[in-house]
Amino acid sequence: MDTMKYFLNIWEIDRHFKCPVIGAMLSVDKHKDILKKCGWGVRELKPYEYHSYLMGCMGDENAVSIKTNNYIRHQSGKYMKEIASLYKKKDSKKVRALWSDYSARGIIGPVMYAIVSHKDMDVQLLQDIHGEVHMLSHANMTEVFNIRRKLENADQVLDREKNKSCEKSKKIRELVSHLKLTGKDKDSLSRENIRLKKRIDELETQTASQQPSELDLTQDVERLEQALSCQQEATLRAERERKQLEIQLFSARNENSMLKDEFAQLSSVFAAGTDDLYRCRKPEKCPITGTCPDEDCPRRRLCAKRIFMIGGITKMKSYYRQIVEKAGGEFDYHNGYIRNSNEDLAAKVRRCDVVVCPVSCNSHNACLKIKHLCVRYNKELKILNSASLSAVTQALIVPDICDDALSVN
Repeated sequence: MDTMKYFLNIWEIDRHFKCPVIGAMLSVDKHKDILKKCGWGVRELKPYEYHSYLMGCMGDENAVSIKTNNYIRHQSGKYMKEIASLYKKKDSKKVRALWSDYSARGIIGPVMYAIVSHKDMDVQLLQDIHGEVHMLSHANMTEVFNIRRKLENADQVLDREKNKSCEKSKKIRELVSHLKLTGKDKDSLSRENIRLKKRIDELETQTASQQPSELDLTQDVERLEQALSCQQEATLRAERERKQLEIQLFSARNENSMLKDEFAQLSSVFAAGTDDLYRCRKPEKCPITGTCPDEDCPRRRLCAKRIFMIGGITKMKSYYRQIVEKAGGEFDYHNGYIRNSNEDLAAKVRRCDVVVCPVSCNSHNACLKIKHLCVRYNKELKILNSASLSAVTQALIVPDICDDALSVN
């Protein structure tokens, strides 16, 4: 406990280090656990909200900051002792070398807290650590984007596999049928092997008691042994084939289950009843002509409007288009990658009437850019928390204003 007097609590350290320390040392589940133990309702919160609420409590000493501080100090105890020992010897160079060694091995959070919380820590070293941690976060973000691109490629592979689903199902049925026949053949071969073994035993007994022509018995035994060997080989082949078929059947069933889940997720958004949102009650008086007197006609919400969507899930572009065009609107799309495409993005905004921007599938820069363009060209902007089909439908088609969509003029 005497060592702890040289170190600051989490709420006492420089504010620039609070977020990096907590982000490096507390998992999402630990964020949730601390808030829950302190009486926070966390059931409906998102991961970034756990971190936001936790950081909001780090300005002073309170129940949340104390629990966080206790956990961080427990995890950083041995590193705090090392730092305290080095500072007793006034050896700041070894502290810097210790940081370089641990950070190279991926031990960031506990060592960073032990250094930045020491009351007499060198200011230059603190600046260096802040810069290195900041650059590491950029490197991790680049890696996340690389992983997302790999996931997109994996999704493309999955789409191709979905097209083979019917063939897989047919093949499964054939494999099951073949497996049953193989099992019957195996049973038949096993019974034949038992019969042949009994026959050999009988011949051996007969040879021992009666001793007929040894040549005839020898030939008979050899013939039976040869037949038995052939049957055994056939049985082994059938057994190997049966095991292979069982493995193929298991794999095919698993794959088919995965494909069914994917189809279920896509089809759930097109549940029965959604066509009523788009059905024109008087098709002979289309609102495009201006002769339809019904102000509550659902197609009038988007009739003759150009809807421009930026971001979202690229593979669901056709479904977004279907939602807009069924409601009488025109649909334009941009994938959200704005590098070297500012002019094209501005042109799309100028042409449209309403801009839809899901923040869950857009970069921070893309959201800021589209807001700036909408203000410049006086375009209606709908910010969505989700890129799901239901969220887009509620934002554009459903008359009531959805909590997931905010309009910005």
